[in-house]
Amino acid sequence: MKASMSRAIMALAMACMGDDRCDWAAAMTAEFDVAADDGRAMSFAAGCLFAAARELIVSAHGRFVMTSYAVALGIMLPVAALQIACAVFGLPYLYPGHHGLSGALIEGMSTVWTRGFYQSAGPMLAMLQLAIGIAHLRGAWLLLERDWAGATRWSVRTLSVSTTLILFMGALFLDVRQAAIMGVVVAFEFAILLMLSSRHADLHGAIAGELPG
Repeated sequence: MKASMSRAIMALAMACMGDDRCDWAAAMTAEFDVAADDGRAMSFAAGCLFAAARELIVSAHGRFVMTSYAVALGIMLPVAALQIACAVFGLPYLYPGHHGLSGALIEGMSTVWTRGFYQSAGPMLAMLQLAIGIAHLRGAWLLLERDWAGATRWSVRTLSVSTTLILFMGALFLDVRQAAIMGVVVAFEFAILLMLSSRHADLHGAIAGELPG
């Protein structure tokens, strides 16, 4: 159990290493095998994790990695959860009157001839929100995978669906303020994604320039 724990800690330390620290990571791995034979695996792995975490903070690549995870886990996943929950449960605070999606649609049923139209609009709004949530999940995964082309493509799709949701709600004379805020968040995510992609290209180019030809 102790050996497995030490190897897990060591794997975490290696994961914190960037491409510019591959030689250091290889040396640490070799030293870990020696330390394990001497019965110092746990203390050595803990020291490596501490050093890797410190390097993660001070290095440009480390700050890039932390920013990427902060965007994916701190922004994109919560927004995805919110959109999916709203699509499934009709959370009240995304619509006026604090009555959820059904309450918002009921406000538009002022006449008999509009009642059927508003009732049919509910599933369409829910599908749009569900699509936004799923697109956020996919975009966060591609961001952490460093698939910039795929992440950009899904971010554009998310922005398009968010715009469609706002326009559709506006056509139904529903309160679009909360949806518009979500649209601004999606646009903000897209801008951050472009900056991260550019930053990753700069870091990769710097690392390639340091490698011997």
